[in-house]
Amino acid sequence: MVETRPLTFPEEGIQHDGLLFRLPQLEDVDAVAPAFQDQAVGGAANMPRFTARELRQQVREFSTVLEEGVMIPLVVVADGHIQGGGTLHHFDWEHGQAEIGYWLFTHTQGRGTATKTARFLAEYGFSLGLQRIEARVFAGNSASERVLERAGFTREGVIRSMPRRAGGRADQTLYSLLPGE
Repeated sequence: MVETRPLTFPEEGIQHDGLLFRLPQLEDVDAVAPAFQDQAVGGAANMPRFTARELRQQVREFSTVLEEGVMIPLVVVADGHIQGGGTLHHFDWEHGQAEIGYWLFTHTQGRGTATKTARFLAEYGFSLGLQRIEARVFAGNSASERVLERAGFTREGVIRSMPRRAGGRADQTLYSLLPGE
């Protein structure tokens, strides 16, 4: 049987490196929904193609998602505006590891926000007791590969023929970060 643990995140969020990381709220849905349909944003991040209606349902279920230890979904806010989001997911407590994912609206890219988000997610995972954080990006997504390298992650190799949420399969590059790196 796979071990699960309830997950928590402060309701008021966490200010870190000029950004606010917080759980999504119903009033955020209209702002973030376009990212889930945008191939350049959601497709590149392998996000589900949720509609605004489906996202509202997801937000309503976040307390259960946290309680069941599925994932910690976050929005990233700067200057009062949502820049993007991130998740800490695929928790494997037996092996002390989890995976991160992140995305940014196109107009907010190029400011270091993705790098800060990747690093924050990893550090939060370490604060929970994890000993390894993984990130996977589609092979050839050089912008996301640079984000992870700037955040201190190490490229480990390529995982071949992984499924895309939008259909089809593609290779992914695997990165990892360990405590103290």
